[in-house]
Amino acid sequence: MKRRMSEKANKILYIILSLLLAVVFWLFVDASQGNQITQDFANVAVEFIGEEDTLPSRGLMLAEGGDATVTVKLRGPRSVISNLRSKDLRVRVNLTDINAVGRYSKTYELATPDNVNDNDITIERKTPNTLTVRVTNLYSREIPVTLDVVGSVDEPYVYMPERRTIEPAAITLSGLQNDVDAVASARVRVDITDADGTIRQEYAYELLDAEGNVIEDPDIRTSHQRVSVEVPIYMIKTLPLTVKFIESAGSRLANADCELEPSSITVAGDPLSLETLEEISMGEVNLSEHITDYEDDLEIKMPAECENISGTKTTHLSIRYHGLETKMIQVRNIEAVGLSESQHFDRITTSLNIMLRGPADDLEQVTEEDIRAVVDLREFTGGTVNVSATIFVDGYTEVGAVGGPYEVSGKIITS
Repeated sequence: MKRRMSEKANKILYIILSLLLAVVFWLFVDASQGNQITQDFANVAVEFIGEEDTLPSRGLMLAEGGDATVTVKLRGPRSVISNLRSKDLRVRVNLTDINAVGRYSKTYELATPDNVNDNDITIERKTPNTLTVRVTNLYSREIPVTLDVVGSVDEPYVYMPERRTIEPAAITLSGLQNDVDAVASARVRVDITDADGTIRQEYAYELLDAEGNVIEDPDIRTSHQRVSVEVPIYMIKTLPLTVKFIESAGSRLANADCELEPSSITVAGDPLSLETLEEISMGEVNLSEHITDYEDDLEIKMPAECENISGTKTTHLSIRYHGLETKMIQVRNIEAVGLSESQHFDRITTSLNIMLRGPADDLEQVTEEDIRAVVDLREFTGGTVNVSATIFVDGYTEVGAVGGPYEVSGKIITS
């Protein structure tokens, strides 16, 4: 009984192995040499080698034949052919040997996907057998790029059209002359609605004819696919004009009425720069340099990335002194500081006429003995020098020298 069951099991195992061997053999034959099929593939795209680089470098272009397709009949294993589609295939035409205008009949090669072994496929028929192309001279012309800004911004922002930029401002078109000459300009459209800062971005453009109509799908080569655009959106802000006044004895702000007219201007600027800007400085004015009342027009120098939209380019500064008198006095007390122990200063200037300013009561009491003219010689090593002197009025804190500069000449002598 056991022997019969063993023989039956062996027989079943033998049958299973035989079936497996048959399947393997069938697959081998099907893949290697058996079960070959043929199939037509229509509208296979053509790739022209040298169309984008070699021909333009020679002043040529492909005028006809660029839209060609071919039909091929392929033979190969069912597992390969049945998985192919026309879009998986392409044919290649080499144009790099063309050096002149003319009509050419060109052969082509079939290119298959990377996962297909070309040795497994046979081309049984191709239609057409060759491709005819026409090559003509490449025509080029430069056209301007225009910027069309649409929309608007809300306060406190303003669009500054005079500061907008396009780079490049012109592009070069290449192609058939009729196609190229039909284009009048390239237009970039930028929407600034709700913008709160300058727009800096690359944009595609539209090609327009002379009537401003968009040319759809032009068969033209362009030097640039996109252009860089800067559309300035500035913040508006009113800023005070300020002057830094340098005070000294006899030249106090308490005794000077200083006014700027206008005292403020309205500016537009890049929000990043303008948000932290609180004033526009007109520089420094040393009150002691002016003996009498003073007036001047000061140039308003705008900070970077800001525009003066008030219109006025200057502000008028006026200084009126009050409660002070002036007095001229001759000073002979001239001191030199900053000399080494081996140096001394041989003065050529023996006296200075100094204009003092201060309250009348203090001026009446000031004498020559209260005044010193001090020259600092630390920057000099020797020889004849001419140095501005600093004037000190000892004992009178509200009296000081005005006008000047007061200069002292002398020789630095080394013993």
